[in-house]
Amino acid sequence: MTRGDTTLRRTQESAPQGDASTVSVIIPAYNEERNITATLAALVAFLDRQAFPYQVIVVDDGSRDRTGDLAEAFSVNHPAVTLIRSDRNHGKGGAVRTGMLAAAGDFLFFMDADLSYPVADLEKMLAALKGGADVVIGSRALAESHMEVRPPLRRYLAGRIYSLMIQALLFRSIPDTQCGFKGFRREVARRLFAKLTLEGFAFDVELLFLVRKFGYRLAMVPMRLTFVRETSKVRLVAHSVQMFADLVKIRLNALRGRYG
Repeated sequence: MTRGDTTLRRTQESAPQGDASTVSVIIPAYNEERNITATLAALVAFLDRQAFPYQVIVVDDGSRDRTGDLAEAFSVNHPAVTLIRSDRNHGKGGAVRTGMLAAAGDFLFFMDADLSYPVADLEKMLAALKGGADVVIGSRALAESHMEVRPPLRRYLAGRIYSLMIQALLFRSIPDTQCGFKGFRREVARRLFAKLTLEGFAFDVELLFLVRKFGYRLAMVPMRLTFVRETSKVRLVAHSVQMFADLVKIRLNALRGRYG
């Protein structure tokens, strides 16, 4: 594993002059051998054109395919890319948490490994953070958002059921909690991710619950959905039951003072 702080220092040495802020992008990856190389190539090509030093951290969450090997091979010629391997599958939340706590940037982002959203959307998310937001999330529910492809009916139904459960148990003010593109100021990310208790799909909701609880300034930006995986990892019945249990756990954690 390449240490994130070392990678960031190397990147800063060759970065163009301009904004001194550093950016870290975390990519949680589980069995993503079909996508990881193309995603890294697109992300690095975009970041190389920016006027700030950057770091990319791929967290291989115990993949059973060549995800980690491909990410490591890519990093050989791209020193800004760091690979962290996990010996077992923790879940997306666990992988993102690992990357966030290892990141060295001033502004920290995580994005999906299948490149569902254009990497260029990072520009408007970074602008929101520099404009005063503590946390910025992509939202597919805003009027300006656009879906170039539609998710399968099963995924859509799972999302609607989940949204209703969130509104009933936790909060109503965030219409899209699950978009896989979010950004944070570093000190805010460290506090939020240090307090996370969930490692599965519901970690996004726990994060946003804590954002509201601690009074952080939240910005939402419209997103353009460009890709939907053909074989969804969402299992409607099983995951809906698990998600409901996780939402109850968040509520109980809050009632018991777990979040401080």
